Amino acid sequence: MEDQVLKDRGDEPKDGAHCVSLLSPQLKAMIRIKKKYLKRTNSVRLANSGVSDGASHPPNRKLRRRKSRVLFPNDTLMFKPKKERSRAKPFLTLFSIIVFIQVYNAIENLDDHVVKYDLEGLERSLHREVFGQQEALEELMDHLNDYLSTYAHQQPLALSLHGPSGVGKSHLGRLLARHFRSIVDDKLVVHYISKHHCPLQEEAQHCASTIARRITEVVTQAEEEEQIPFFILDEVEAMAPPLLDTLQTFLQSDQTNEFLNVVYVFLSSLGQSEITAHVLQNSSTAGAHKSLRQALTLLHPLWMEPAVQVIALSLLEREHIIQCFLEEMTLEGFYPDPGHVERLADELAYHRAAGRQYAKTGCKQVVAKVNLL
Repeated sequence: MEDQVLKDRGDEPKDGAHCVSLLSPQLKAMIRIKKKYLKRTNSVRLANSGVSDGASHPPNRKLRRRKSRVLFPNDTLMFKPKKERSRAKPFLTLFSIIVFIQVYNAIENLDDHVVKYDLEGLERSLHREVFGQQEALEELMDHLNDYLSTYAHQQPLALSLHGPSGVGKSHLGRLLARHFRSIVDDKLVVHYISKHHCPLQEEAQHCASTIARRITEVVTQAEEEEQIPFFILDEVEAMAPPLLDTLQTFLQSDQTNEFLNVVYVFLSSLGQSEITAHVLQNSSTAGAHKSLRQALTLLHPLWMEPAVQVIALSLLEREHIIQCFLEEMTLEGFYPDPGHVERLADELAYHRAAGRQYAKTGCKQVVAKVNLL
């Protein structure tokens, strides 16, 4: 009817007025409340951003917004992504520590073994009582230090010392036997002299069996006591082939462990002609090993074994002969008159080379001449 009245007045009803008229009073009230709420929310937001509700804004200027920050309560655990750690680093650290400890213990064990055998005392004794063999003694001590620094070995040690008559081979053997008997059990040091223990060549086979049995017994006892036995064999040049064959079997590397922890010392005049020629030509034993070993291997294959270390003893010069006279005269209770000693030294025969005099028989005749005083 209302629309009809409007038509009669000549006015057309508007769509908005028609829509509003259709809304109920309750709906209109809800719309007004929503508009007020939105207006109030906008005002509070502008106030928080530092801009008043009625303030004018510069054109095309955007409001700067604060960066949002996440706040965690105090009682909340905050988890951060963990960095990946290399698993190899702790392993390498542990491995380095283990290697260091092993090396340190090995060094300590080396020192303990060397101190145990008192090799420094042995070296002082040899240099004091053996004349004219500086190079040979240094080489001998180097081999002993290397071998006795540990207990486990891949092969035995055989030191084969060779030299002309009278240069101190037998004296050196006695000094070695005396020293090691004072360090280890006396039964673990065997001093074997061929001309005394096996004087007859006809008994060579029996002597070979005897020495083989002796070596086995001593080595077995040394293994039980965790010691290294010493076999000092003098006058090897007088040994028959069966004895040398037996000794060669004990120098092999394919034996049980107890036979690998043994020290053999061979004292011999074999190869003396090669040593004499080398010393007269070079005034030293340096480099004599090659020709000496070649000559020895022609005599017996024992000297071809890798375990054998050949050491050449030098000829004695005139000054060393004088030292021998002084020592022997002192031991016999004679006053060592220098003039008298010089005259005794002149009575010996000498090789002369490069302005030096080398005694042909070494100190072998010194004892006999002193006994004639």
